[in-house]
Amino acid sequence: MPELSEQLTAQGAIGVFLKGRQRLIVQLMQLSNAVERNHGEQTQIYLAKFCQTLVDYLSNGYFRIYGDLLSPRAWATPRVSAIIESTTSTAISFNDRHARSRAVDPASVREELTSVALALEIRFELEDEMLSQPLEHQTALV
Repeated sequence: MPELSEQLTAQGAIGVFLKGRQRLIVQLMQLSNAVERNHGEQTQIYLAKFCQTLVDYLSNGYFRIYGDLLSPRAWATPRVSAIIESTTSTAISFNDRHARSRAVDPASVREELTSVALALEIRFELEDEMLSQPLEHQTALV
């Protein structure tokens, strides 16, 4: 059983992770609204912010949450690994195409954003499922 200080640290890490998720959802909505309204410059700004937050969220989840808090039994199963790999691939592909693009094609971004939103929804459900299981500290969180 983890010590109280480890439990508090784990709760803090999960809190930061979930706040990152909230920030990602807000930025997704802002980007979506800018694309729908065909606001070119605003879309570019929101696109850059969303891409950075998306990569940060994926990294934090993988390294801090999956690697440090969750038992490999919770996330290293074939089903979970396949979902993580698929959703990560969708998100990173979107980031690679749009993070540094100078010109925004609203139709392309709109279509791809729909795919990213669906992938994130699937990932969020999986993460919630994994976080509902007892935590096992693999390494100390600082």
